[in-house]
Amino acid sequence: MNTTTASPNDGSIDVVIVGAGPIGLATACALAHHGVRFRILERAHGISGESKGHNVIARAQELLHAIGVRDVLAEKGYHAPFTQFLLDQAPLARLDTSGSPSPFGPVLFSNQGVMEQVLTDVLTERGIQVEYGREVLDIREGDDDVSMVIASVDGDGNRTGREETVTCRYLVGADGAAGTVRKAVGLDYELQDFPGRALRQIDGKLSWRRPTKPDTAFFFLFPHGFSGILPVWEGNHRIFLLESSDAMPQRDPTREEMVARAREVTGDDTLEIEDPTWFSYREFSHGVSPGYAKERVFLVGDAGHRTLPIGGQGMNAGFLDASGIAWRLGMTIAGAAGPAVLASYGEERHGAHAALGKQQVRGFEQLMRRNALADDVIGKVAGVVPGIGSYVFGGSDLGEIEVAYPDSALSEDLFSRLNLKRRSAARAGERAPDARILTATGDTATLFDFIYNPNGHSWGWRLLLLDGGDRGSQAALKGAADLIADVAWVHPLLVIADVTTSSSSSGIDAIHDLDGTVHDAFGMATKAAIVLIRPDGHIAFRAPGDAGQALKDYVHRVAASSPN
Repeated sequence: MNTTTASPNDGSIDVVIVGAGPIGLATACALAHHGVRFRILERAHGISGESKGHNVIARAQELLHAIGVRDVLAEKGYHAPFTQFLLDQAPLARLDTSGSPSPFGPVLFSNQGVMEQVLTDVLTERGIQVEYGREVLDIREGDDDVSMVIASVDGDGNRTGREETVTCRYLVGADGAAGTVRKAVGLDYELQDFPGRALRQIDGKLSWRRPTKPDTAFFFLFPHGFSGILPVWEGNHRIFLLESSDAMPQRDPTREEMVARAREVTGDDTLEIEDPTWFSYREFSHGVSPGYAKERVFLVGDAGHRTLPIGGQGMNAGFLDASGIAWRLGMTIAGAAGPAVLASYGEERHGAHAALGKQQVRGFEQLMRRNALADDVIGKVAGVVPGIGSYVFGGSDLGEIEVAYPDSALSEDLFSRLNLKRRSAARAGERAPDARILTATGDTATLFDFIYNPNGHSWGWRLLLLDGGDRGSQAALKGAADLIADVAWVHPLLVIADVTTSSSSSGIDAIHDLDGTVHDAFGMATKAAIVLIRPDGHIAFRAPGDAGQALKDYVHRVAASSPN
């Protein structure tokens, strides 16, 4: 992998990250993975230690795995494959994510403070220190760089010492909903308020009639409200209550208040929570920045949106931001990417956040304004994952696996949408599917092992050449690879479904797909195809196997003028 790093003051910093919450830290880990020189600044004087965001869903786990941090996070988290829904205390549906198309289907539950500590430790091991107590006072964009004035602040936020001017090539704002980066560059948003509703939360040691094994998330739907009991880390659980702001005093709740109300909602008069570690009270507003990029400044996570607590997807969308900006910056700074690569970040992620915002508003309204008719509908769709997800969370894609960029400047698809045999196949802009494969040594692996970090190249693109089970197609596929041989960041891989071809005779890297699992995953059981996959696992280009010239045109459009 690319592991080049730099000390904060060596005069060669390409990127400054403002904000060291979970998304800022994930961005830093991703940039380090891609060999980018950066500094990361945080106004606070250390890790927050607060619980707050605490679940990592499938797509975020995939991308964190690609940069080498998912497993260390998982060591301090619980894997919860089950979700139990109850309507007015009666069991409604039990969902199991073990059949997810992702290798990381079970939700990973921890807490934000633990995640921040784990990611900080990863950076420390790589020789990178978060600069705490550093506040950005002013940001100015130039044609070729970004300059900012920063100052040291004490624990109360008072400025101490001299101001410092810092210049970098790119700035990433990860400073949260209350941050200043988006405001400084004209990307602030207007908030939509949701008066009369509030979220109250408590973390602590749970006891009740149901099991406390941390493998299940429980959700309770009750008149004009929604509650959950979820695993956190270190034997704790979280109880949240989403209902009228008048249900309890409008402040952080007490343990006694939360226990009493949770007993009413769950119908369990034995429910108790002891040794509380965190309380929270929040009223609701929602907003999305008008853009996620402005010249050389980029937003990630809550710096560009304020989300509603529907499905816990706000922080997870931020992890997708961190991955998306990091590989683009790595490729651009290395001189390999044309302008379209970095320019695509803002359009893609703004669109994704706008869509998520609409989904969350829809889910919020459905949850808070349910009536008897709506509950009847919920009961009828309870056994169907997309149905219950749509009614409870506003959308069926609870793992963000279906996030796609079909209209991106980086997405090009030469297959017709009208072919019924391939209608369900992943198209350009969508996440490439995983599949079990057989390696040249006869071992089994997953396709993801070959898609991400191809040949150890962290921002490399994987070119899959699917032979469609036809040995005669392989000459055209190899010819397509030859046409872009001058572009070092594209890594061809011949996927052989033809039983008469040996991988050693192919002349390029190859894997066997004799059972057709990879071809089936891409909807190409009997069709030779070219599939180019970006570093974040999204399909960039898809075409028939004889479209080598179109592949060349695409790659040279995306690449820098002198590809390397």
